[in-house]
Amino acid sequence: MTATGADALAVAAGTSRAMVGRTAQAGRALVARLRDAVLVPLVLHGSSGLPDEELRGAVVSGTAKVTISTHLNGLFTRSVRQFLEEQPDAADPRNYLRLGMASETARLLRSLAELRRRAWREVNESGIDHLVDGRARET
Repeated sequence: MTATGADALAVAAGTSRAMVGRTAQAGRALVARLRDAVLVPLVLHGSSGLPDEELRGAVVSGTAKVTISTHLNGLFTRSVRQFLEEQPDAADPRNYLRLGMASETARLLRSLAELRRRAWREVNESGIDHLVDGRARET
């Protein structure tokens, strides 16, 4: 990894691109092994296919970034369709383009923020004064 100059490593661990159902299981053991083997943050592709608990598990295992665009795209499309069905005469896209994604993004961010708070509690209880990849670990 050092020779490539890459600043992150994108992996698919139990996930794949463009998953529309949220039924996948994160390859947590693989993510943890990769986290320990490379010095760059891990990006988990296909995270849209993970239910919330699996998403949190992937982060706990060492994923620094998750990609959930398929999930958000689906929510966005459904919310725009619903708005236009309810208001077929709507002509200004500013009234409906911000729907859907904002509330789901906020929900996911709250879920991941809670995970971060738990990690900091672990840090405080263990006496370690820092987080590595979202976990209390000695460096």
